[in-house]
Amino acid sequence: MIAPDMTFAEYLADPSYGSSDLKTFRAGPPAMVPWRKANRDSETPAMRLGTACHAMILTPNLFARDYAIRPAGMDFRTKEGKAWRDEVESLGKIALTSDEADTIIAVANAFESKKAARNSVLSAKAVECSMFWTAQGLPCKGRPDWIGANEVYDLKVTIAADKPQDRLMRHAYDYGWLHQAAHNATGLREHGFRIRCGRLVMVSPKPPHNVQLIEIGEGDLDFLELHNMDTRQQMAKCHASGIWPGTADEFTKCELPASAAFTESDLTGAIEDFPL
Repeated sequence: MIAPDMTFAEYLADPSYGSSDLKTFRAGPPAMVPWRKANRDSETPAMRLGTACHAMILTPNLFARDYAIRPAGMDFRTKEGKAWRDEVESLGKIALTSDEADTIIAVANAFESKKAARNSVLSAKAVECSMFWTAQGLPCKGRPDWIGANEVYDLKVTIAADKPQDRLMRHAYDYGWLHQAAHNATGLREHGFRIRCGRLVMVSPKPPHNVQLIEIGEGDLDFLELHNMDTRQQMAKCHASGIWPGTADEFTKCELPASAAFTESDLTGAIEDFPL
C-alpha cells in the first residue's frame, strides 16, 4: 500500500518496521527494537532542525503552516513574548528561533544552488510518500523523501557533508543511510517502480553549507538488500514469537580487539603523550 497523504506522525505510529528498526536490530540486542519503537517521543535539536529543513525544501507550503519564527531578541519571560508564544501554540505551530530560521534558510538555499538536486524535486513522482509491504515475513514500511522515475532520494542535513568523500561514505554506511536506500528501493519495487539507483543529498548545517550529491548504483543497492533480507528474516522470528532477546545473562569471555596488538614501532614518537 502507498499512502501519499499520511503525516510523518502517523507513519511513525504504524507498527510496521522501517529501516531504522533494521539498523537497531543489527546493532543489537534485539530487545532494543521494541524499546526504541516505544520511546521515540524525544526529539534532539539536530532532529528538530533536520525536520524543519525537510519541510522548507520539500513542502514549503507545510513549513508556513507548521512553523513560526520567533523575532530576534524576543524573551518568553516578557508579556509580549508570552503572548506571541501562546498564539503560536494555539495555532499548533512550532516556534523557531531566528538563528534556527537563518540556518534553515541557508540550508535550503544551498540545496537550491545544486541544479541536479533542485530539478530532481521539481520532477519528482512523489514527495514524502509512505509505503507499506511485507518482505521475508516481516511487515515493512518506508518513507522516501522523494521519488524519481528510476531513483529513490533521501535528504540528510548533517555535518558529514563537510567530510572527504571516502569518510562521508563510511559515515553513510555506519549510520544505515545506504541500507535505508536499499530498503526503500525494495518497497518501491514492490509497488511497481523500476528503481535503478539510490541518491543521497547531504547538506551541512554549518557555513558554507557544503552539499554532497551521492549516487548508489543498482548493483550496490542489491548487495545491501541481501543484508537487509537477512536482518528481516531474523526479525520476523522475533515478531512472530513476540520474543526479542536482550543481552546475555552470564559473563561472556571476549578476546581483545585486533587494534590492541600494538608493536613497539607503533608506539614510537607517541611516548610523550603518556607522561609519568
